[in-house]
Amino acid sequence: MTTRPCPVRLTLLCVPATAALRAGCFPADEAPDTAALAPLAPLAALTTASFGPLDHVVASPMASARATTQALGLSADIDAALREVDYGRWAGKSLKEVAVLEADALAAWLADPAMHGHGGESLQAVSARAGQWLARRAPGHTLAVTHASVIRALVAHALGAPARAAMQIDIAPLTLTTLTTLNTLTAPPPGAGPAAPWRVTSVAAPVH
Repeated sequence: MTTRPCPVRLTLLCVPATAALRAGCFPADEAPDTAALAPLAPLAALTTASFGPLDHVVASPMASARATTQALGLSADIDAALREVDYGRWAGKSLKEVAVLEADALAAWLADPAMHGHGGESLQAVSARAGQWLARRAPGHTLAVTHASVIRALVAHALGAPARAAMQIDIAPLTLTTLTTLNTLTAPPPGAGPAAPWRVTSVAAPVH
């Protein structure tokens, strides 16, 4: 059976900053305040103009992503693969606090993508999660509402970069990152080679 290529477009919307993020803390499951969501109000009536026609809308299960889709007036399918990184016992603590209390562990985390001594996810695990999510994307245009850490991992994976490279990518709150590729309607047969590569067409573009 022959296959035909189908375009896949992913628009990744980074959630607004929360109070914890503004304070320099590792993220926890916290909803953004009203002021952080305010820039989304003008977009709610202009969803198609802002993002283009959408075939699918998916979102992280975290409170910040749910609040974002609600502010946009969108109905989204919740996808656990888009959840924020699990920072274990560091969640909600400031980087400075962790640097004082667990200096060696923090240094190891910054140096080793496989490190999960904080009791949560390693950067390597997040990278694998991102790759698995990308591999499941359906043809068409998908808007995914998720977190900066996840978007960094998705961009690094799309570029074929190692997990550690994600930490060198800046993703600001309320920005759009776009990935595109060609998919097929049926799975490629064994030995057919790798799937079509992803293209990173924009990174952290401000929401208008």
